[in-house]
Amino acid sequence: MTFTATATAGQASQLSFTTQPSDVVIGSAIAPPVVVTALDAFGNTATGFTDNVVIAIGHDASLLGDATLGGTLTVAAVSGAATFGDLTIDRLGLGYTLIASAGGLSKTTNGFTVVTL
Repeated sequence: MTFTATATAGQASQLSFTTQPSDVVIGSAIAPPVVVTALDAFGNTATGFTDNVVIAIGHDASLLGDATLGGTLTVAAVSGAATFGDLTIDRLGLGYTLIASAGGLSKTTNGFTVVTL
């Protein structure tokens, strides 16, 4: 007799930035793209998670305090992950953060810098 076990990820209990934003030139898309992944209580990707993930500026590091995050700010998760491929910021600054939220969960990125050429 052969025993076969199949595991499935649980419900999403936390968000994680699996690709953090990197330092970027003002007005250029953040590369590589920022990726937000929904994880279950054990840290596994919650592959059934398909909610919309919304991203926004967390800490505005611009001197004027009115930076704008451009690009697609709402992305539906596919198999638990949402990829933001065209995010831009229009003001210089050191220490920006982004906040992702979905399904009552939220997560803040590490700090990053927006520079000029």
